[in-house]
Amino acid sequence: MGKTRLLLMQKHETSSLPKTLAEAKSIGHNLYFTGVACRHGHLTYRYVKDRACSECVKNKVKKAATTGGGNARRWANKSEAQLAEIYSKRKEYYYKTQSARLEEKRRSYELLKQNPDWLALRREKTKAYRAKVGRAPEMSNPEVKRRYKQTDKGRANTRANDAKRHAAKMKRTPSWLTADDFWLLEQAYELAALRTKMFGFSWHVDHKIPLQGKKVSGLHVPNNLQVVPWLDNVKKANRFEVAA
Repeated sequence: MGKTRLLLMQKHETSSLPKTLAEAKSIGHNLYFTGVACRHGHLTYRYVKDRACSECVKNKVKKAATTGGGNARRWANKSEAQLAEIYSKRKEYYYKTQSARLEEKRRSYELLKQNPDWLALRREKTKAYRAKVGRAPEMSNPEVKRRYKQTDKGRANTRANDAKRHAAKMKRTPSWLTADDFWLLEQAYELAALRTKMFGFSWHVDHKIPLQGKKVSGLHVPNNLQVVPWLDNVKKANRFEVAA
């Protein structure tokens, strides 16, 4: 038994507490101690109100106080109207205190756009900033992504995204597909791998109608697949334009 739990038991004198919930209710006590550890292994007193282990409640409150940088329980109990009012006040305060900086930024952007080559200038400015903060201008975006995926956070996010993608694909795969349909699905991925090997850059299997589109979602079926260069697939993302 840990030192913290032992001190906690001594502080509240668990030996003098009621032994059962019924006994505690009969004498009007709000605590009781059964002498049996909870499912998380905490051997301490419990609350009559919800029969919760005091150590579990303590850990839960401590976790809630650090989730999202604030008291998650306090925010979760607020209604949508209360949250909207809070966000509105924060937005008003932000624009009130940052009005000069935002106006200067707007003027700078309008002045930049007067030049026909403003986009190229903006890219050069971005490269200069990256060089200043430590990222080499010649470093390609895929290289940055590769290094990020090697970190603990990158691996965790990659696994989460892959699981989400796989779940969406399974959910959008109809049960009426035949063996020939599944063969055609495999052929699309084999074609992407073959083109990648032949052309020297990556090819992706893209869903014409995205599986997780905002306006409309498609199915994981052969006639909804197309093999395209990776850059086209990345630019397309989850967008799908309906023909007029």
